[in-house]
Amino acid sequence: MRRQWYPRGAGRWVLAGIMAGVACLVVWGLTRLGVLEPYRLKTLDQFFRTLPLAPAHPQIVLVTIDQPEIEHFAARGLRWPWPRQLYAPLMDFCRRGGARAVIFDLLFTEESVYGARDDEEFARALRGGPAFLACFLTREDKPPHPLVPEILKKAALSISGPPPVGLPDYRAVLPPVPPLLAASLGVGNVECGPDPDGIYRRLPLVAPFEGRWLPLLAFAAYARLQVPGDWRFEPGALVQGNLRLPLDDQGRLLLKFRGPARTYPRFSAADLITSELSLRQGQKPLHPPEVLAGKWVLVGLTAPGLLDLKASPTSPIYPGVELHATLLDNLLSGDFLRPVPGPAVALWAFLLALAGAVVVLVSLRIWLTLAGALGLAAVGAGGSAAAFRADWWLDPVSPGLALGLSFVLAAVYRYATEGRQKLAIRRMFSHYLSEAVISHLMEHPECLRLGGERRRVTLFFSDLAGFTGLSEKLAPEAVVALLNEYLSRMTEIILEEEGVVDKFEGDAIMAFWGAPLEQPDQAVRACRAALRQQKALREFNAALAHQGLPPLAMRIGINTGEAVVGNLGSHRRFDYTVIGDAVNLAARLEGLNKYYDTAILVSEETAAAVGRALELLEVDLVAVKGRERPVRVFQVLAPAGELPPGVAAAREAYHQGLAAYRARRFEEAARHFARALELMWEGNPARALLARCQGFLAAPPPPEWDGVFRPEGK
Repeated sequence: MRRQWYPRGAGRWVLAGIMAGVACLVVWGLTRLGVLEPYRLKTLDQFFRTLPLAPAHPQIVLVTIDQPEIEHFAARGLRWPWPRQLYAPLMDFCRRGGARAVIFDLLFTEESVYGARDDEEFARALRGGPAFLACFLTREDKPPHPLVPEILKKAALSISGPPPVGLPDYRAVLPPVPPLLAASLGVGNVECGPDPDGIYRRLPLVAPFEGRWLPLLAFAAYARLQVPGDWRFEPGALVQGNLRLPLDDQGRLLLKFRGPARTYPRFSAADLITSELSLRQGQKPLHPPEVLAGKWVLVGLTAPGLLDLKASPTSPIYPGVELHATLLDNLLSGDFLRPVPGPAVALWAFLLALAGAVVVLVSLRIWLTLAGALGLAAVGAGGSAAAFRADWWLDPVSPGLALGLSFVLAAVYRYATEGRQKLAIRRMFSHYLSEAVISHLMEHPECLRLGGERRRVTLFFSDLAGFTGLSEKLAPEAVVALLNEYLSRMTEIILEEEGVVDKFEGDAIMAFWGAPLEQPDQAVRACRAALRQQKALREFNAALAHQGLPPLAMRIGINTGEAVVGNLGSHRRFDYTVIGDAVNLAARLEGLNKYYDTAILVSEETAAAVGRALELLEVDLVAVKGRERPVRVFQVLAPAGELPPGVAAAREAYHQGLAAYRARRFEEAARHFARALELMWEGNPARALLARCQGFLAAPPPPEWDGVFRPEGK
């Protein structure tokens, strides 16, 4: 058959370019509207969770105030908030150990409830040390604070050049109380917000206030101690000499996380306070002061009740002080995560979209088209992953969507020009009813009215694996003849078991039992039909082998449950069919066969209805797509009493393996599944479970693992 559906020569490249351009324009529009931003951020989070991350900077440590510390001092009569003089021995210990900086991610904006002497005692420990305190910028209108000039003198940075356009407008500041402000080496802002989805990924390095620039707390310490001097804004960066800190249009730096919470070494505040007091008394401390030599020490809250826990890409519960630690880590290491410029992303998206359209327009085989599409998708994802490892954030969503849209456009064009013949073949197998259904409708014409009734039915879905590749090797007339022969054999079996053939979708069959006639043994009939069809398919494959054609494989899914049955559609055109969640589950079971190398899978409802009429094997506990509650899945092996001894022994070994698997005894389960493989039949699900056990032996599942298999696709 000659293919006239695509232009020749350079014309196909022009057509592919047009399709790629249209796809990129659509993606550009969605990007401008902000539709893609949540998906871009989620893919970035996934990269942080799945790709190897650089190690944490060795000079950063945390001193945490967690629930045990609060309870420790509460037992000694010091309830939260602590007296500020309690921080004095902590500061003295850090100074004694030679800490590079001590950064307090705590607000001391009001006088101590224990009186002015309490603040003075803490201020004494701060004087002359490398201590940095937090202030809080606010967008609310408040009376001018008398300490604003001192805040600006102590904390403000000198920055020249045009600033980013999206900076917030701050109206007031809450500074530390005067004794602490005067005693500290520097002050930094701690006001910052998450991304729209509530996850912290970016932090503003500086904030405008009173015509000056106040740094974020961690950046204040870095700028004062590591790179003192003047800064300047340049497009997309804050610059000092050869140092460029990449910023977005809101002046924020994209953090390069090192891992989940607790990535940085931690010391308990109570332990360090106790160590200092022990040293003063000549006793051995819990920690030697030298552990803090040259370290950047960040003091912060990690107790859940103190409300400083955030969400980050690497952990849903991430202490706010670790955000400052991550920023300081990025600054000290100098390996920032830089977003790839928009024009470069657009060019990458266009190239992928162009390649996707070309694959569809040029390929003469469906499997080559799909392989090409999967390969391009892998290139897109791999390119983004490689860029991420090289400290660049290359958005994979926009290029991936452009690739998908161009692929769809090219496929629609190809279908509209070449697929008419295939559509005509499909329409030839439109609808079949058994004689029992026809007789019932003749006796009860009221069933022809539009509408339906709730009935307990057994749903049957079957599909051929490998038919597409076979059809590409034959002429259209041969495909029609082969498909007619196959569908006729399978339909005849369904009708002999008094089922209703609902519809054909290419080589797929949907049928049901239990309506319009009541059938108490409907589940048995459906399963018996499935076994007979598999036997008929083996005979059909023998005939194909004589013609030099490869064999076909048929997957069948069966479920029993409540559904709506009747004439459904419009008043002028309707079909006698069945709809409901039970139908969807049967369809999912059919596709589930490919995960287990099985041919017939039924739900637990069907297995219960079958009882002992058939030999079944419990395969797994599965949460299929679209359903939250997992379902037990069974394989239909044979009619009752017809199971060979070897298969019976294999079934017992499989059940033992399944019990061990669900109990997380994966080594034992693997032995049983291996035994089942030695004994069992063709289409053995033990292979899939054995591979899963081997995977869990190499990488054990998390503690919350419930033994439920959750397939990603149908």
